[in-house]
Amino acid sequence: MGTQGLKSKIASGFLSLRGSPRDLYIIFVLKVLESYNYFSLSRLFVLYLTEDFGISDLTAGTLYGVWGMLLTAYGFFLGGAIDFLGVKRSLVVCFALNILSRLAMAMTSTRWVLLVSLLGPNTVAGAMGVPVMTIGVKRYTNTLNRGFAFSLFYTLMNVAALSQGVLMDFFRIRWKHGFDVPSLSGKSLLNNGNRLFLASGCVTSLLGLGLTYLLSTAPVEVAEPGAAQRLPSSDSVVDQEADPLVKGPPVGQEASKLGQLWVAVRNVALSTEFVKYLFMCIITVNLKSVFRYLDAMLPKYQLRAFGCDAAIGLIYSINPLTIVFLVPVVGAMTTGFQHFDMIHMGSYLSALSPLWLVLWQEEWAAALFVLTLSLGEAVWSPRWYDYSMAVAPTGREGVFTALASAPLFVAMLPTGMLSGYLLDRYCPDNGACGDVSKGKASVKPETGEQTCHGSAMWGLVTLLTLTHAYRLSFLPQKWVRPAPETGEARDASSHPGECMDFNEADPLLLVENVSQTVVAPRRRGVE
Repeated sequence: MGTQGLKSKIASGFLSLRGSPRDLYIIFVLKVLESYNYFSLSRLFVLYLTEDFGISDLTAGTLYGVWGMLLTAYGFFLGGAIDFLGVKRSLVVCFALNILSRLAMAMTSTRWVLLVSLLGPNTVAGAMGVPVMTIGVKRYTNTLNRGFAFSLFYTLMNVAALSQGVLMDFFRIRWKHGFDVPSLSGKSLLNNGNRLFLASGCVTSLLGLGLTYLLSTAPVEVAEPGAAQRLPSSDSVVDQEADPLVKGPPVGQEASKLGQLWVAVRNVALSTEFVKYLFMCIITVNLKSVFRYLDAMLPKYQLRAFGCDAAIGLIYSINPLTIVFLVPVVGAMTTGFQHFDMIHMGSYLSALSPLWLVLWQEEWAAALFVLTLSLGEAVWSPRWYDYSMAVAPTGREGVFTALASAPLFVAMLPTGMLSGYLLDRYCPDNGACGDVSKGKASVKPETGEQTCHGSAMWGLVTLLTLTHAYRLSFLPQKWVRPAPETGEARDASSHPGECMDFNEADPLLLVENVSQTVVAPRRRGVE
């Protein structure tokens, strides 16, 4: 497909959204606001814990892993609450919890208040927002425009990631001391760039809360092409029950729903396709975990190796910027390639990306690391979704992908711990930045016995990721490559296409996978 074909495809996608309910566009805006909340916290997480609360690298990395695991776990267990509350009320709870918890985290100087707010209401808010917005997109689209709507949905997520990177550097470098009120301490909200950046999520949440009240409470009708009737779309998922999938008690009974879910989970877990896919997930888990080092290890490394004014956010922004523009192009140019082959080729690009920091300890090398990682992601990440849909049993895609997310879920904690250990061992805090909030930071790292051995640290990361990419080359592909007949295109309602980036290594998307196992059986008839 050439450039004109790509433009035509994008134009037809936007045209397919004509006549969509107003609520769909509100959901798109809410996606940007909530994604900003997630990415701003994710990037600041370990820095805030260490710089403002004196938490060690190892403990901060461990807490980062715990946060990711809790985000996913809450997403699973809150499925019933989302069903009961519906889209609008769930989003109200989401944004309200985010406002309160962020204010507490930004204003407190007590560790236990920070950790309770962070791992409690703030994580619950994130776990509720992701699946609810996914339900909203499915509700306000039909089978013809749903694929493009989801592509746009995830593109907007990357736009939010891009914007937070730019704002992070503004708050940390240009507005390091905030309003610099003489009567307040350097660790107060108004005099601290980190705290103001964290509190910026309160502003986006306030906007989100206001927009949420514009969502319709009355049923919204979305016409299916060629259908003689319209599908109801109301505020509560409970109102949308369809005919039961199996004979027996009504779907409205909780025992029946849980029974259907258990049967689906058992059947999928015992299938040959799932065993193959799970094996594929296990051997690539370290490859996908390299994205977590962008949050848990790279920011601290940049400060300690390049100085306190290192452009942390700007370098990170290379990733979403590359993904937004490159994924549609790569998807259009590689439609003739098998998804497994694209995963194989892209995995080597991502696995080799830390090599830049092994060879050169320079800021431009950090930028090339993120760029190379992003190029690999643009190649393999969208096609991973294709691969998972090709091997998943028809009608059980949600259960299948959620179960297969288990290795990444389990790997979050050791990945966070490893990042903290590597920093503490090879690139410890040399005191160069001092207390940034009080203006004692130096522009360049101090020279002395405590130095940052970045080559050794990133060399270990490269070995971990490259080993798993290497295994794909020598693995008997009949074990993991789906049979040709199972790779046929699926319906657009469940297959957003090769132009969508779906990096399930990100907890934000992992929680979406897991949450679908709980809410999917309750709304199967309206998708």
